[in-house]
Order: sequence, then C-alpha cells, then structure tokens
Amino acid sequence: MPLAVVLTHTAHAAAHTRLSTGAIVAAALAAVLIVLCLAWAAARWWAYEPRWWLSLRHCLAEAGFRVAGTWEDFADWVRLGR
Repeated sequence: MPLAVVLTHTAHAAAHTRLSTGAIVAAALAAVLIVLCLAWAAARWWAYEPRWWLSLRHCLAEAGFRVAGTWEDFADWVRLGR
C-alpha cells in the first residue's frame, strides 16, 4: 500500500509542474546557442576557414581603420572649435 501512495503522490506532483512558454523558448535558444558554439569551436579546432572569411576579415579591418580615421578627424575639428 505505501508504494501506491508514493506513485499517486508523484503523479499528482508532476501534474502541477508546468513550464511557461518563456522558459521553453529560453531553453530552446540556449540549446541553439550551445550547438552554434560547438560548431564554431569545431571549425576553429580543425582550422576551417572558408575562402570568403579571409576577405570579410580584411574588409572589416579596413572599415574599422577608416572609421577610426574619420572619428579622429571629427574629434580634431570639434577640438578646434569650428
């Protein structure tokens, strides 16, 4: 008889435990993020770099260099009081 009481209590407790939609969405996003991080780590481990990755990295570095130069010119212009 005590086993039936335990089983009934466990089933009753499980019926009241519900996950909200937000918790399910957060768990799904966390799982997707983990899979993407593992894929990125595997690509880095085996030194996989697509051909376009090198040109993208160069373009972003060039854009950063140009933005920094523009910002320095603007800061000099403001500092001179124009």
